[in-house]
Amino acid sequence: MDRPCVVLLRPGFESTIPESFRQVNPPIGLGYIASCLEDAGFTAYIVDLSLRDVPLDVICAFLERKQPVLVGISALTAYYTGMKTISLYIKDRLPRMRVVLGGVHASSLPSECLVECRADFIVRGEGEGTMVELAKEMLKSDPDPSKIDGLAFLASGKLVMTQERSLIQDLDTIPFPAWHKIDPNRYPRIPHGVVLKHKKFASIISSRGCPHDCAYCASCQFWKRKIRYRSPKNVVDEIQYLHEKFGIREIHFWDDNLTLRRDHVVGICKEIIKRRLNHMAFGTPNGLRVDTLDEPLLKLMRQAGFYEITFAVESASTRILRSNGKFTDLKKIMHNTIIAKRLGFLINSFFMIGFPEDTEETIEKTIRYALSVPFTYSEFFLLKPLPGSRLFETWSKGKELLNFDWNKLTTYTQMNDFILGNLSPAYLFACQKNAFRRKIFRFPGIVQTILLSLKHFQISQFKNKLLSFRDFFLKLFL
Repeated sequence: MDRPCVVLLRPGFESTIPESFRQVNPPIGLGYIASCLEDAGFTAYIVDLSLRDVPLDVICAFLERKQPVLVGISALTAYYTGMKTISLYIKDRLPRMRVVLGGVHASSLPSECLVECRADFIVRGEGEGTMVELAKEMLKSDPDPSKIDGLAFLASGKLVMTQERSLIQDLDTIPFPAWHKIDPNRYPRIPHGVVLKHKKFASIISSRGCPHDCAYCASCQFWKRKIRYRSPKNVVDEIQYLHEKFGIREIHFWDDNLTLRRDHVVGICKEIIKRRLNHMAFGTPNGLRVDTLDEPLLKLMRQAGFYEITFAVESASTRILRSNGKFTDLKKIMHNTIIAKRLGFLINSFFMIGFPEDTEETIEKTIRYALSVPFTYSEFFLLKPLPGSRLFETWSKGKELLNFDWNKLTTYTQMNDFILGNLSPAYLFACQKNAFRRKIFRFPGIVQTILLSLKHFQISQFKNKLLSFRDFFLKLFL
């Protein structure tokens, strides 16, 4: 007898995002859910439309043939238009098919997403337990979703929010993502920018959540400002599995903050060294809290194979950082950057332009700070009120969000609809371009960038590198 099945979909990017900026990585979240469903007796299929463009009529034919218990669609805000398009198409052609939405965007705006997508359910927050329980409930002749924690759905046109689901406390109890369904070797070699030491790479998550309360971040609210950790052994078991099964030689940690708890990262490093996996390469593209680092820890990370780290600085104004919930020491950032540089790390840095409190003077101060600290490279983002963040709550008050065009939030141009302070979007956009120009075209910045690209060049990245340089220079001069 065939096992009941669940189909999990990730939409593709919209055309508003330049091709070279599309970071197409395996959908690890769907991989976790697929593993949990299969452990519970279901067959799970993952269809990633960001990897391969499959016509919607082909998807519907597949669904009609498989007759899944549920069709799950997960999306960040950048994918939301695609989520909406897929959901509506399925409901038009297969109205009895049960569609469930998940991810930060749907969790943050459940009422609007249910109406716009005509979906049956939304999984709010952490999805493994909720999806398994919902799939089991849908097998019954008279299912009752109201008794399942972590759901949102419409009943007689009214929003029903079931009790919040408790977070999974022991992350080691969750099986590894279903890597055989999201084979990292099938994905483009464009992980998080132009630097990649080995062409066979994958990303993993060793913890979930963050206890901080940065106003611009949706993650801390999504995870309820709590952080949970996998054991170092469990983390390195997955690294070893990826290395042996798929030939992976480089790992990127997607944690919100890998080094927040010292014994966690120390344990991972020691376990990597113990198993002689430190011939591999490791990076932290999501950013680290610089105040959690010191020279002994950085030395241990280098010994374990870490070669690239990212410091999320955001602003050079202590007042702005504190008013937005981030308490970091700018002098310590400078100090630890110098140490990390001396130890041989490549150091990326993140800055944001357009805080509500930003003035012409504070933006200039931030740009000058980025130029004065010896970062290998820097990225300057226009601050956006992402759904789920505290800034979004402030920005969205009194606004009608039903059928809002979320592509406006994800474009790489000035954002006239998202004014957070007193400075115009056109001025902020000009400041962003100015910051990039000054960082890149100062000596030795441009030479360093070219040498890094050549040093870590992969044939499989050739097309994307060309597109990256094209889009980057268009961004600077148009």
